[in-house]
Amino acid sequence: MEKQRIEYIDLAKGLCISLVVLYHIHCFETTTETALQFFRMPLYYFLSGIFFKEYGGLAIFSIKKVNKLIIPFLFFFLVAYAAGIVCHFLHFYERGIIEEPFHWNMIFDIFTKLGRGEDIGYNVPIWFLLSLFEANLLFYLLRTRIKNDKILLAVSFAIGILSVIAGLNKLPYCIDRTLIALPFFAVGYSLKTILLNLGEIKKEKLFALAIVCFAVIYFLATLSKPVRDGFLVRYIAGFTGICMILSVSKALKKLPVFSYIGRYSIIVLGFHMFLMGPSRYLFSFASPVIQYILSFITITLAMRFAIIPISLKILPYFTAQKDLIPLPSRLRNRDQS
Repeated sequence: MEKQRIEYIDLAKGLCISLVVLYHIHCFETTTETALQFFRMPLYYFLSGIFFKEYGGLAIFSIKKVNKLIIPFLFFFLVAYAAGIVCHFLHFYERGIIEEPFHWNMIFDIFTKLGRGEDIGYNVPIWFLLSLFEANLLFYLLRTRIKNDKILLAVSFAIGILSVIAGLNKLPYCIDRTLIALPFFAVGYSLKTILLNLGEIKKEKLFALAIVCFAVIYFLATLSKPVRDGFLVRYIAGFTGICMILSVSKALKKLPVFSYIGRYSIIVLGFHMFLMGPSRYLFSFASPVIQYILSFITITLAMRFAIIPISLKILPYFTAQKDLIPLPSRLRNRDQS
């Protein structure tokens, strides 16, 4: 049971990070794409909530989350800057290989752009690592003060709903995204016992549930943008999409390539943008749809057979596989991990 449980969650992560990669290759303005936007990132907050642990106190918790999220965030940011320098001297922008020119002051994006609530250049997706760190820390502070799980869930929803109603946008360091995503994190935590001990369910029922879920989010995606951006549709669609992915993952249990990249999804998140420009350039001869498919296949296989294995071997301390910052000796005995 333990092995199956881990496998279906790894597959869910793999499917989700694949949707992220597909979106960054090319965003088709379709109803289906709008539907996918409802749950792509909420699923990651949800899964993180499932595995939330308080450990042995705030100090231990913070060090662990810095190792798992902030160290990779800073590492991928610096790698992006270094890649920008290389692209600059190879004239990739002028040759049409990348879409954004390099500027030497991009090294300060972490203070300037992020400080203004804007995305940083060259590796936009890593905002999620910062936001997930904030979500973990905020939920920890709430959890240690609110012992009743129902009240904790209600407070988390109140924070998220009020943030949507208030129209929070472009707050420094992705704080607005963190607040809005908090309900997904909280529900994941609330359902952890159920999801981690889920018995066998007939595939037919799971696929039927997934089809119904997709029909619901597809319908919600046809609504006007002001309605879609409201808290009611946002959360209904988000949780419905999460249910869909979990149903499919539970039914399939394992798809070797996708399950593998799901297990190391943080590496895919941090590195996949560096392959976007070259893949689009490589397949520029093809139609947009064929280019889309070929780029996705190329990036996925590169991750599975090259980037992830190499990262595991030479970069474990910077990709959340090992802790770069050790726990002080006085805290080790309190670590319940």
